[in-house]
Amino acid sequence: MAYCEPMGTPSQLRRVTLLAIASAVITVACSSGAQRSTPTATSVGTASASASTIPSASAATSSSAEARTPTASASPTATSTPVAATAVRAAPPAVPAAPAVTSGRAVEIERGTPSRREVAFTFDCAANSGPTAEILDVLREEGVRTTWFMVGLWAEQHQELTKVIAREHELANHSWAHPDYRDLTDAEIVADMEQLDRYLITLTGKGTKPLWRAPSGARDQRVLEAAAAAGWPLHIFWTIGRDANGYTVTGDTGDWRDIPAAEVMANTVKAAGLGPGVITVSHCDKPSTAAVMRETIQLFRREGLRIVTVSEMLRP
Repeated sequence: MAYCEPMGTPSQLRRVTLLAIASAVITVACSSGAQRSTPTATSVGTASASASTIPSASAATSSSAEARTPTASASPTATSTPVAATAVRAAPPAVPAAPAVTSGRAVEIERGTPSRREVAFTFDCAANSGPTAEILDVLREEGVRTTWFMVGLWAEQHQELTKVIAREHELANHSWAHPDYRDLTDAEIVADMEQLDRYLITLTGKGTKPLWRAPSGARDQRVLEAAAAAGWPLHIFWTIGRDANGYTVTGDTGDWRDIPAAEVMANTVKAAGLGPGVITVSHCDKPSTAAVMRETIQLFRREGLRIVTVSEMLRP
């Protein structure tokens, strides 16, 4: 399976307030069990993330290709080459602070509310199992629940680990086979997502609605709307912000580049500096992440930040 993680955030978006809609979707989803319905959009929380080729409020017909750049940056160029979480000099425009809506139902979130001192750890499971069991052991010992974005082929190959993840953590959809959804029809996107959901429900008794993350972060307005219409309205990205010196910092630990554990930790320290509401992304098969997992938890706790699942972060 081809595996490249992740692609980045494009700059064109309609910014409206949105935390309320995300909370409403989470509330409805949790009360409806594994087979949940998609609520309609209403007025909502603060803007933060974006989706590619999403019209802006002032230019509804304009669009942009994807690149690993923060929301407030200049027009991105089309590329599938990920950029590291290491700080890069950024342009001066302000970075928005919390969740964003892409359109009627599709919501993309890269940050929770800064009013609660919480962070959400997320893991993508798509390639190998690697040190997944070790990561789970540390999380269990530290009493931490997180959100795991599952790929169906991974779950099929690692059923016992998948059962443990479902029992102890929150599940979210990361596709069945990790394709580029922009290359698929709406029907194919939905079929791929539903195949994973059905499998997880059969295997673990738990589904993934309403949370999902596009394979490699590759998405556009059409992809987001197709997922939303099928019951996955909340696309969970990772936080992109700027430090006090104007450098771009993200919640992406960069472990997918097989960097040393010390570098993963350095990127995590930068992410912690962004404060409450940060959403991080790591990968369950990376030894570098396992090596610093306990230290990472302790780091955020020293900052007075409680580690929660995405759903908990989005609660009203």
